[in-house]
Amino acid sequence: MKEFLQEVVRAPYGTWTSPLSAAEVHAGSAPIFDARFRGEHVYFSTKVPEESSRTGLVRTCLSHPRDREQVLPEDFNIRSSVHEYGGAAWAIDPSSEIIYFVNAADQRVWQLIPGKAPHPLTPDTSGRIRYGDLVMTRWGLLCVREDNRSTRKERAIVLLTRHGATNVLSRHAHFMAWPRLSPDGATLAFIGWEHPHMPWDSTSLWLIDVRTPQIPVRAVLHGKDVSLLQPEFTSDSTLLLGSDHAGHWALYALNFGTRAQWDAVAEAGPREFRISDLRPVLDTGAEIGGPLWQLGARWHLNAPDEIWAHSQADTAQFVRATTSTGREPHSRVHEVREVGRTFGSIELHDISDSHVLASAKSSDSVGALYAIDRASGEFIEVAAERHDAHGEYFSHPYTRELGGVPVVIHPPDNPRFVASEDERPPYVVVAHGGPTGQATADMSARNSYFTSRGIGVMEVNYGGSTGYGRAWRNRLRGQWGIVDVEDTVTAVRGLIAEGLVDPQRIAISGASAGGWTALSALASSDLFACGTSYFGVTDLMRFVVDTHDFERHYIDGLVGPWPQAHHEYMTRSPIRRVRSITVPVAIMQGDRDPIVPPSQAQDFVGMLELAGVEYIYRLYKGESHGFVRAETIIDSLESEFGFYVDVFGIAHQRPQS
Repeated sequence: MKEFLQEVVRAPYGTWTSPLSAAEVHAGSAPIFDARFRGEHVYFSTKVPEESSRTGLVRTCLSHPRDREQVLPEDFNIRSSVHEYGGAAWAIDPSSEIIYFVNAADQRVWQLIPGKAPHPLTPDTSGRIRYGDLVMTRWGLLCVREDNRSTRKERAIVLLTRHGATNVLSRHAHFMAWPRLSPDGATLAFIGWEHPHMPWDSTSLWLIDVRTPQIPVRAVLHGKDVSLLQPEFTSDSTLLLGSDHAGHWALYALNFGTRAQWDAVAEAGPREFRISDLRPVLDTGAEIGGPLWQLGARWHLNAPDEIWAHSQADTAQFVRATTSTGREPHSRVHEVREVGRTFGSIELHDISDSHVLASAKSSDSVGALYAIDRASGEFIEVAAERHDAHGEYFSHPYTRELGGVPVVIHPPDNPRFVASEDERPPYVVVAHGGPTGQATADMSARNSYFTSRGIGVMEVNYGGSTGYGRAWRNRLRGQWGIVDVEDTVTAVRGLIAEGLVDPQRIAISGASAGGWTALSALASSDLFACGTSYFGVTDLMRFVVDTHDFERHYIDGLVGPWPQAHHEYMTRSPIRRVRSITVPVAIMQGDRDPIVPPSQAQDFVGMLELAGVEYIYRLYKGESHGFVRAETIIDSLESEFGFYVDVFGIAHQRPQS
């Protein structure tokens, strides 16, 4: 049958109809978390939307990537809860068919042979002992183990044998990440840090001799106001790792000596390395590194003759560096070139003799898992992260600066509708979470839900955001609730000055730390007609008592240590500033959130009630920090959009088409 093009209809912003429903926003989402090679096969973990968004494990192969098999039974769900955010929750044994994974319900490590029922490797502790950052070695499975059986959490690097025996290799730091064993199995390397620091503030590199029962510390490199990331062995005596001591994350090598040299100075105690001992290897001028919210993050992959790195600024690039192959691997870079097109964001996963596995998103395409040919640079799409029937309704974001503040703009866009030339669109201004995070120019189904209906979205990379160097990140030190709000207001004023938005119809929204910024902005600015907070921090004094161990002292750097910063805790908390809020507020919260407990939302809503501020409040049963259930995602998204329609005074009637 012949198809007829539909006539483009002129209708006010916010009244456009779109087939991109809230249900499709959820159902189309299958984000990929980790991917690994095993011979010709590719394994990757991904959400299964139709199965309560559990994380499953898919097997395919490069020659026939459309032929896929779900190898994890339906009653299992891959997720680690170490640091609450988890990460690197499965690993492949290259010498057998066994896959190791952490099951969400009990936090045990399980063994899986595809086609057979999984069986547990670690004891049942009702989830009180957790495992994450799984790395398979020829000696067994390296993990970060977190013991929650007492009020003080205890963490260790452990090696689990294939028969379930546990060998503790290190307890030398309160927080630990990236356990790695040298090729000869003699040296354990990992990154550690202590309260009150976060892993993007100050971390240390530890080197442990695991040849003897005493497992002594042989060397340590303490990064004072330096974030060291992702150590990877390139030989028995050389590491490649990231450091931001020069102002942004770049790659460096550390030669720490042979086993004979270690033995010769063993009686003198651990060797103390300095930052000056790091030898530059690869610096793109952008960030080869980022915030470690989840364990297992990788920003570089190494082969004997080259390095593949992810370089992040406003946009992201794959970088391939050809290296020397002499006695000191990676001592000199011979060639650096960018591979493929520009992306908004990238995640590196694995490297084989012929290909690199990575996920990438751009402003023109949804996220996908790619196998990149190391010789030709050809991209093979292994799997897409979304399965949408209405891709033409997705907005194409772009980056720019407004008043010196980096932003990502998702303009209103719908192939069937336009607005009058003299009408300016409403906008939702989004403060990203973290606050140590970054908004990137990625095609987004959630943002497109708004833009396809005629409401623009602008994401703000306020001071404190990553991707722009340590100085930009440090602007938020002691200034949370001030710099983030000021930068957001500056960007909004720039949007208004350029005539890109209706100044009377601007909302602000944010999740977690972004919720804090949204509520703080409502209390200190008259630019916004309303605001939405998803599980946002409202009361600092309660937050530092109630939140989890990983972020318990995060506020020390963002605002100040307790009790010295008592005044700032009081005066900056949105719950103490409710009477300064004069516009409607929407609050979305999960009742099982261990990071921002529901009391933060409930107490804030009580204060809104007392102050006579108009609000809507949604408390979702069974939800944690970040919604996963279909009914929650659908209801919260539809409720947020309907909230803006009501506040902006947008007509509810369906426009003529």
